[in-house]
This record gives sequence, structure tokens and C-alpha cells, in this order.
Amino acid sequence: MNSTTPRPLLSLLDASFRLGDRLVFPNTSWTFHRHEQWAVTGPNGSGKSLLADALRARLPLVHGELRYSFRPPRGLSPEESIGHVSFDTRRIDVQDTVVQSRWNSIEEDGASRVRDFLSYERVMDVNPFEVTSHHEEARPRFERRRTRAISLLQVQPFLERTLLTLSSGETQRVQLARALCHPLRLLVLDEPFGGLDAATRNHFRKMLERLMDTSVRVLLITNRSEDLPAHITHLLRVEQCRVVAAGPRREILGRLQSAKTRKTVRARRASPARTQPGRQPGVTNRHPTERPGEVEAPVEPRGSWRRLSGAELVRLKSVTVRYGTTTILRNLDWTVKEGESWALLGPNGSGKSTLLSLLIGDHPQAYMNHVEVFGWRRGNGESIWELKQGIGWVSPELHLHFDQSATCLEVVSSGFFETIGLFEPPTARRRAAARHWLARFNLLEAAHSPLYALSTGRQRMVLLARALVKAPRLLLLDEPCQGLDLAHRELLISTVDNLLRAGSLTAIYVTHRPDEIPPSITRTFNLPEGRAVARRRFEKSISGSSSSS
Repeated sequence: MNSTTPRPLLSLLDASFRLGDRLVFPNTSWTFHRHEQWAVTGPNGSGKSLLADALRARLPLVHGELRYSFRPPRGLSPEESIGHVSFDTRRIDVQDTVVQSRWNSIEEDGASRVRDFLSYERVMDVNPFEVTSHHEEARPRFERRRTRAISLLQVQPFLERTLLTLSSGETQRVQLARALCHPLRLLVLDEPFGGLDAATRNHFRKMLERLMDTSVRVLLITNRSEDLPAHITHLLRVEQCRVVAAGPRREILGRLQSAKTRKTVRARRASPARTQPGRQPGVTNRHPTERPGEVEAPVEPRGSWRRLSGAELVRLKSVTVRYGTTTILRNLDWTVKEGESWALLGPNGSGKSTLLSLLIGDHPQAYMNHVEVFGWRRGNGESIWELKQGIGWVSPELHLHFDQSATCLEVVSSGFFETIGLFEPPTARRRAAARHWLARFNLLEAAHSPLYALSTGRQRMVLLARALVKAPRLLLLDEPCQGLDLAHRELLISTVDNLLRAGSLTAIYVTHRPDEIPPSITRTFNLPEGRAVARRRFEKSISGSSSSS
């Protein structure tokens, strides 16, 4: 091979893999060259994460060849030289815990801390009592990688904190630092920008570009083309567990945009757009990829929904949350009335999820503060389960801890009981309601499939159906669009927006991306660095106005 011939890093040569009883990525040929940086794109359920599993030899290869063309570090196999950071990676770290663990373990002395999580013994999975010359040689190299990773990802402030106390964005940084502690040849990042605020996303892009300038190659999996770092040179498009396009970034993006334009033109010719009364132009009740005649649930609320009275649903008075010398929320006052919906905004670590946990009643400090929900003050003899019956909730924490073996129908039905799993059979009426919401999100065919059989994005839609199934008085949505492709984001946003416009729901909506906020939400509550500032108009907060309500 002469010096001008591209050198491969890994290759698929007419390869086919098996997932259960079916073939995925049949007869696939693709080469990742050393001078390239690739990203994998595709809709939810298209097989992006499965492809990453295949490249890491996590799926049986039944035909063709998976060829690694790099020399792995000493003592590691080629597949062990491929790092992987994803939502499922985080799920492994919280196994055998319950969703309230994050709040109950914050001050526990025995809880696992970030410093231990990034230790040589934990990262390299070695026996701390084993003494060999290999460890004597490997440990100094590990410490150099660890020091660089901690500096690159700015995780020094988290080292003494427990894992369960970290926000989603902070956890992402720690997980990536752990991956970089390994002697890697390839790093697979599955939706690494999920749950990150704008500043952290920008820092991540710059960090990844610095990383791409080293010998480590990156395979990035994302639903958002706007998140692609500038150093990504090539794109791999995946649909229905097949590679449908691969090549230089500009070429593939151009082809995808042309296909999208042609599809839009055909759709307009086949069905001229009509704006229904009371509905915003561009906000539809049909899944963006759904054809006329397929499942379409009614926009107007069903009989279990109520007209809103304007009564107070939430009142917080001088709420303060501290852990030792660290103050997360300080002297916070906030009132939410029925019929008002708010966007709860703030950078990673500002206390957004902490605030929601106070409302749900999962946080122990809810009972040390003045927190009223539905007119009941926490700690004054109210039934926590009765209050939870009036609250629908979706969050990354709930997703992490949910029973993955439960069927989708069981997951949605569990919303009536506020349990993580279904422990008693629902009535026929409740089963019908659960099926209705699965149909609303085009998931009825997955009703009897286990939750783990769906992509991460589609799992999030099942959890939204669970939150809505009981027609809650208050809907708490914590990063609900995290991991969703454009079609599912539009479906979720339009569903919530239609319910708000119908006067059927009060919502508190947490996001780091302004374009994900339903148009009907015009109030914002900002938590910059732990101190709350309320603003009435979302448009003002985006433009930088400092006027308060």
C-alpha cells in the first residue's frame, strides 16, 4: 500500500448481523478510513445504535466480515478499544436504584463519588489487590489520560460529588471523561448533546473538535444535523436497519435536503394544506411521516379532561435547597395557576430537576420548605399518592429507572397507579385509554412489545403517553424531546400544544432548546445559577430583556 492510499480504521465487507430472529444491516459494505470523522444519522428506530453495537461486536455476525485495521492497546481486544457513551451507559450506572435515589443519596457517606468512578480500578475493571508489572506500567499512562480528560471536560468541580446528584449535562461530561480514560482507537458517542444547555453544547463541540485532532477517531450518532461538529467529514444515513447513504458530509446533506423538498412538494400536491379553526398553521395532529387514512387521534380532549378554573396549582414561598455548603435554590417564590403554562429554563446544574422533584414530592427537602401543590402544603398530612394522581411526569430520571421488561401497554397503564411498572391489572376502560394514547403516538403495534425493544426516542414517547393517560391537572415535562428525531419532536410539541390550546392542561416544560417549546407556552421561569427570575413573555427572555413579571 503506497502512502497516498487511504488507510482503513475498520470495515464492513458484505456484512449481515442478527438481532433476535431477524437480520439487520444485511449485506452492508462500508469503510471508515483513518483520516475521516463520521456521524450516523437517521430517524428514531432506524437502527443507529444497533449499528454501533454491531461495530463493537455486540451483535452476532452471520455473514461477511467485520475487519478491524488497527492495533489495539496492550491487553485489549480490538472491540475493547472502542469506547461507547450513550443513554444506556448511564442506565447501567443507576441499576438497582429507584427514581428517588438521586435525591435521597445526596448526603449519604457511602454513595459512589465521581472520583471513585474515574479511578484506575473502576475504569479499567481490575482487582485493586492484584499486583503485576503490567499495572505498574499501565497506571501512570492511565493517570495522564485521566488528568487530560478531567481538564478537557471541566469535571474537577464534580469529583467529590456522588453520581446520582449530577444533572443530565454534568453526567454526560463525567461519562465522556470516563471513556477518555481508556486507551481508545475509536470513540462512539450516541446523542452526546442530549440534556446539555447551549453553552455546554458549544463547549462539547469545541472539545470534540480538539479530540478529533488527536489520533482518536469519533463516530457520532445524532438526530440533529445542527449539532454536528465542524470536524465531521462524512455522514452515514440509516433507515430501517439498512445503510441508505454514505459519503462526504456536504454531499449527503444535500441529497437529504433534496429528498425532503421533493417529499414536501408531493405531499402538498396530494393534500393541500388547510388551517383548522383554532390551530396554528404548521401545527398538525398527524405524525409528520403519516399518510392520510392512518391512525389519527382526535385533537379535542376526551371526556376525562376538565376545563381549567384558574385556581392555584403550585405555590412556592422562600424555597431554599442546600447540600452542605452548596445552595441549589435560594429564596425562590413562584405561583402557577390552572391554565397557565410555563417554560422552566436555566443552565445545567441550576436546579430545574430539583425544583420539579419538590413538586412531585420525591425530594426530602420538600418537607422542610413551603411547597404547596393543589392547595396542600407538603408535610401537612396530605397523601403523596393522591397528589401524584394529579401530576403527569416525564423526565430522563424516570426513563433511566423504568422497568425495561414491561410491555408498552403496561408502561402506559402504570400511569394510573404512579408505579414504575404495573403491579395490578388495569380495568378495561383504563386499557382502552392506554391504547388510545399509544395510537396517538403511532405506537399501537408495539403495545405488547417490551419497552427495551424500542429505540430510546420511541421509549420516551411511550413515557409521554403514560403521563397523559390519566388526564393530569399538572404536566411536568423535563427535557421531553431529548433523543427524539424531528418527526417525533414535532409530534410531541403539537400534542402538548393542542391540549394547552384546548384549555385542558397546565404544563411546566423544561428544555435547553427554545425551538422545542410549544407555541402556547408564553411564560418563562429562569433559574440562572440557582436564583430564580420570572418573566412573562418567552420572546422577551430570548431577546435578553431583563424585565420581570
